[in-house]
Amino acid sequence: MPDYTIYVLEEGNLSISGGGQLDGVTQGDGSHLVGRTITLDAPDWLAVALRDDDGSFADNDGSQRLDGDQTLNGTTYGDGTRVEAEYGLTLSDGTNTWDVVGFNVNDSDPAYATVEGLAFIGGPGGFPPLGVPLTVVSAQEGPDFLAEDYATPICYDAGTLIATPDGPRRAAAIRAGDAVLTADGGVRPVLWAGATEMPAGGAWAPVEIAAGRLGNARALRVSPQHRLLIRSWRAELMLGADEVLVAAAHLVDGRGIRRVPGGTVRYVHLLLPRHDLLLAEGLVAESFYPGPEALAALAPADRAAVLAALPDGPAAYGAPARPFLRRHEAALLRAG
Repeated sequence: MPDYTIYVLEEGNLSISGGGQLDGVTQGDGSHLVGRTITLDAPDWLAVALRDDDGSFADNDGSQRLDGDQTLNGTTYGDGTRVEAEYGLTLSDGTNTWDVVGFNVNDSDPAYATVEGLAFIGGPGGFPPLGVPLTVVSAQEGPDFLAEDYATPICYDAGTLIATPDGPRRAAAIRAGDAVLTADGGVRPVLWAGATEMPAGGAWAPVEIAAGRLGNARALRVSPQHRLLIRSWRAELMLGADEVLVAAAHLVDGRGIRRVPGGTVRYVHLLLPRHDLLLAEGLVAESFYPGPEALAALAPADRAAVLAALPDGPAAYGAPARPFLRRHEAALLRAG
C-alpha cells in the first residue's frame, strides 16, 4: 500500500477576497470561488501523511486515509479519516498560472463542507508566490493527480560532504561566507545556508544514491526534491542539452537509488551568487535556486535572509545552471 505526503497550506494561512471560504457552498466543484482572489499569507506548508492503495491523490477515492491523528486548522482528525482532492482550481497572477486542489477531510455532511486547505501541483518547490492576490480563473470537478506531481518544499542531507577549496566539508558545517567548489571549475562564496529538521518519512524520506551509481565516491543522501546532474544523449534529443538536472525522487529505481525512511533528517540549502553545480560526495548536484516557488516554500526568516543576500532581487538571479527535467521526461530517460 503506497504511503505518501501531501503538503497543504491551511485555510488560516490564506486570504480569500469577498469573505470567501474553501468549503463547498452548494456543491463540491469549487465554482463558488471563481472570480475571487486567493493570497498565500505564510509558507507554513503542513505535511499531511496519507495511506492509499495507489499513487495518486484524487477526488472520490475511498482508499485515501490519514496515516495517524493529524491536526488541520486547529481541528484534530483521527487515524484513518477519509480525505480527498475535492475540487481543482486554476489561479493566475495575470501572467503565470498554478493548478491547486481543495484538500477535503470527508468528515461532514455534506462531504464537501470540510475543505481545510489547498495543495499545489508543480513538483519540487512548485508553489505560487506569497503575498500576491491570485485570481481563480476556473474550477474543475474531480481532480486526479499523481502524488509526486504535488508541490513539495526543496535540499542536501546535513551529512553530505560538499567540495570546498579546503577539502570536503559536511553540508551542515557550511556557513554564509564560506567558499565551495563548483563542477564548472569555479570557487564560489556561499551567500546563505539554511536548514530544516523533520521526520524522514513520506515525501521527506531521503533518497540514497549508492556509491558509484552516479559518479559519487561513496553513498550519499539528498532530499527527494533535490536535483542531480544527469548526462544523456536522450536528454539531448528531448531538450537539446546533454546535461540536465533531475529531482532525486524521479531517479529512484529500487536498486542503486532508493528511498530510506526512518528517524529524522536535517536538510540543508546552500545559496550561491548564481545557480550552480556543487560536488556532493563527487556527485554533481544543484545549489539552491531562489525562484518564486522555492522562495514561497521557505519559512519567513529564511526567505528574508535569502532576499537580503540578493541585493538586486531574485528576478536578477539568472537562469538555472542546466535545464530542469520534469517527472515524465525523467521516466523517458530512465527507460533508456
